[in-house]
Amino acid sequence: MSKYGSKRRHEGPPREVLNALRASGVRPSKEKGQNFVVRPEVIDAIISFGKPLEHEHILEIGPGLGALTAGLCGGASLTLVELEPTFCSALAQKFPHATIVQGDVRTIDITGFEQALKGESFAVFGNLPYVFSTEIIFHLIAMVPSVNRAVLLLQKEFAQRVASGPGSRAYGVLSVMAQLWSDVSLGPIVGGDCFHPPTKVDSQVLELRFLKQPRVDVGDIFWFRRVVQGAFHARRKKLHNSLKAASIVPAGVVDRALEIAGIDSSRRAETLKIDEFVSLAAALKSATTPAA
Repeated sequence: MSKYGSKRRHEGPPREVLNALRASGVRPSKEKGQNFVVRPEVIDAIISFGKPLEHEHILEIGPGLGALTAGLCGGASLTLVELEPTFCSALAQKFPHATIVQGDVRTIDITGFEQALKGESFAVFGNLPYVFSTEIIFHLIAMVPSVNRAVLLLQKEFAQRVASGPGSRAYGVLSVMAQLWSDVSLGPIVGGDCFHPPTKVDSQVLELRFLKQPRVDVGDIFWFRRVVQGAFHARRKKLHNSLKAASIVPAGVVDRALEIAGIDSSRRAETLKIDEFVSLAAALKSATTPAA
């Protein structure tokens, strides 16, 4: 798999990046997870992997200085969601045909944009801040089918957690929920020196191709997610102990529900496939629902 950048290189950010940041009055914030891609070959790699199409409506999360935006301009329409007001002003001048939305994507109802496009869904692109990556991905899942797919640059460890399968130490709640709603593909790896400020870890491009319906019928999606979270509550413990510790159901019904679902109580959550979580959620619900 391709990797861009090297920890051995110390070229520093291009002058135009520093000048743009000075002009905006924005100092990269660790709390906001602001790390700007400064190597053009990385932008090319994201575009090559994500393959934005001419007819696609593109929504970019956190365009910042517009490095990736320039490669996304060929779509049917371009919507940019940016938190920093000064970046929004600069983006409006640089990309006059784009729709600029100033705000936090985690609180924005993307379905409203879809209505403006007469029912057309979005392809989402973005270099996501690690501190908000989980919330943003869950927000995108909640916006299906308004979001058709998402091509995201994430910390490598995080991206591989989303893509990991049963039996992996990285497999968890995010893996289950993302794979319930999408096909996941990993792309190029990006070294920390490709950003300003540089990051201490590698990043990786990931694509989520969202399904119109969940891969498996889970019934009550909120209950399903709660059960998955309970199963991973104490991931080093056996499944029955983790579920009891999570206190989502009375402890006395956990073993009975596992038996109904046909799941060995001594297994750990990281070994369960999605359809096994579905069976477990149904069994736990039936075990706690009073008889009519």
